[in-house]
Amino acid sequence: MSTLAVATRHRLLGTQGLVGAGLLAAIVAIAVYGVFLPDSAGRARVAAPYAEPQSGLPLGSDDLGRNLLEQLIVGAGISLSLAFIVAALTTLIAAIVGGLAGIGPRGLSAPLMRGADVMLVLPELILFILAAAFLGQSFWTRVAIMAVILWPVPSRLLRSAVLTSWSRGHLEVARAMGAPLWWVLGRHASYIIGPLLVPVFVRTAMRAIIYDATLSFLGLGDPTTPSWGTTLYWVQVNGVFLSDAWLWWAVPPGAAITLTVLALALIGTSVEDRLNPALKDFS
Repeated sequence: MSTLAVATRHRLLGTQGLVGAGLLAAIVAIAVYGVFLPDSAGRARVAAPYAEPQSGLPLGSDDLGRNLLEQLIVGAGISLSLAFIVAALTTLIAAIVGGLAGIGPRGLSAPLMRGADVMLVLPELILFILAAAFLGQSFWTRVAIMAVILWPVPSRLLRSAVLTSWSRGHLEVARAMGAPLWWVLGRHASYIIGPLLVPVFVRTAMRAIIYDATLSFLGLGDPTTPSWGTTLYWVQVNGVFLSDAWLWWAVPPGAAITLTVLALALIGTSVEDRLNPALKDFS
C-alpha cells in the first residue's frame, strides 16, 4: 500500500476511526472464517454437557455439549450479516424518503414527515418485540422489521441535508436555468448528502446488532441458528449465571457485541467529524 493511500485513509478516518476499522476488520475476518466451517459447526454435540474449557474446547461446551467457540464464530457471521443488511436497507429507505420529503411537493413531504414523527414517538423496543412476536422469528423477518422501524431518524437527517443543499445559490441558479432535477441532485447536491450516508449506515448497523441481540435474548430470535444473541438466550434459559459456566458461556458473546458496537461507534463518529462537521447541527 502506498504512502499516499495510507495518508488519505488517515485523513478520512483519523486515529480513532482507524482503531475502529482495524477492530471491525478483525471481527469480519472471524465471521468470514466461520463461513468455511462445516454446517455442523456449533450445532453438533462434541463433548459432555457443560464441559469446562480444555484442549480442543477453548470455551467449553453448552448444555447439549456443543462447541461454544464454534457458536461464537458462526454467530459472528449471522449477527454481522443481519446488521449490515438492515443498515443497507434502512439507509436506502431513509435516502428515498428524506430525498422526496426535501425536494418533493408539500403534498408529499408533509405526510412523509408526519409518518416519521409518529414512528419517532413510539417506543422502538416495544415495536420490535410486538412485531417479532406476531410476524415470526426468521432471519429475513427480523431484517424487515428493523428496516421498517429504524428509518425515521436517518430520513429526517437526510431531509435536512437535502434542504440545506437545495438552498445553496449555485443550485438555485442551476434549477432556474432549467437543469433537470436528477442532474442537479447528482452533480451538485451529492457532495453534501453523500457523506451523510456513511455515518447513517454505520449507526444503523450498530443499533441493529444491539436490537437483534436483545430480541434473541428475549427468545424472539431463531433459537436453532447460532448467533451472539441466541447464545445469551440459552445462557438465560439454562440459568448459567448461577454457576461458573457464565465466564466462558456468557462473557464471550457479550464481549463480541460490545467490541463490534464500539468499533462501529468509533468509525461512525470519526467519519461524521471529518466528512461533514456540520452534521452535529442536524443531530
